[in-house]
Amino acid sequence: MRILIIVLLLLTSANLSFSQEIENTSEKSMDIKVVPYVSYNRTYEFMFGAVPMAMYKFDKKDTISPPSISGLMGIYTTNKTWFALMFSKLYINEDRWRMTIAAGLGNANSQFLSGGTTSNFIDYQTGADFFKLEVQRKIGKGLYLGGNYMFTKFNNEFAFDTPVTEEITLNGLGFVMLRDKRNNVYYPTKGSEFNFDYTLYAEFMGNDEESSKIELQYNYFIKSKRPQDVIALRGYGAFGLGEVPFNNLIVVEGTDLRGYSQGEYRGKQLVALQGEYRYNFKTTMGLVGFAGLGAVYGSNIDSNDGKILPSIGVGYRYMAFPENKMNVGLDIAAGKDDWGVYFRIGEAF
Repeated sequence: MRILIIVLLLLTSANLSFSQEIENTSEKSMDIKVVPYVSYNRTYEFMFGAVPMAMYKFDKKDTISPPSISGLMGIYTTNKTWFALMFSKLYINEDRWRMTIAAGLGNANSQFLSGGTTSNFIDYQTGADFFKLEVQRKIGKGLYLGGNYMFTKFNNEFAFDTPVTEEITLNGLGFVMLRDKRNNVYYPTKGSEFNFDYTLYAEFMGNDEESSKIELQYNYFIKSKRPQDVIALRGYGAFGLGEVPFNNLIVVEGTDLRGYSQGEYRGKQLVALQGEYRYNFKTTMGLVGFAGLGAVYGSNIDSNDGKILPSIGVGYRYMAFPENKMNVGLDIAAGKDDWGVYFRIGEAF
């Protein structure tokens, strides 16, 4: 379910929604905003909805932890895809503990590229419920270790000549490590962030077949010669091992890489590199330019396996909430024979 992948990327991204300096948060016990969501891609077509969010201190006496975020999200698309979820990203006890909680449900009308002598797109529908809990504990300067649990239940219906339906339940237990050297968790202007995530889907946990997934993310931020601008670099690798089920295959889209929206490139592994320049020409307005390269491996389409996939695009940013320095904006990106439009809350990474 590609729409679920988009949601999880949104939740696990440290740039989730706000870019607020910590010292300003003492002025308000809670800051509540409702952000409209409008976007378009070639699979889900027009997407619209709302994201009400609250930023607050988990403990008002805690002057070290970044503000926490909780919110709801509801989105509907013109191809009749929909989903709803609730989420929280919590910073606790002087940033010694970090926790992510999310739960939701939805139904996606999507497509994938089939293999065989002639490749063609096959429509499919996926209903999904999910729950995620991740807890990290600080063990050193900028170093966190922790674990997570992920439950997803999929009901797939594939529109072959003879329709095929299946129900898949996945239970994953993971180990996570974070090395966080950013100067701000919401809008870093310098520093770096390294994430390692290993998730096991074992048979003893109720999975039909055993598989696992390794994700590596490295983000690096540099102040430009113009002090208000930022250069952001990102490397990403995802590696599925074992009998990876259809819904856990890695799809090229979203954060890595923008400009792909048809679900054509799907496989067990993905590697991608990209860079972004964040140009702030006014206090409340800015532009971004980005480009990247990636490749998917373990694809059922031989011609797609290892193919170099370019991505390039531009975006506009507007500081809709100056008191929180939170940007919203629009990205337009092009890939290889594909393209997409992305409404952003915060930055891509």
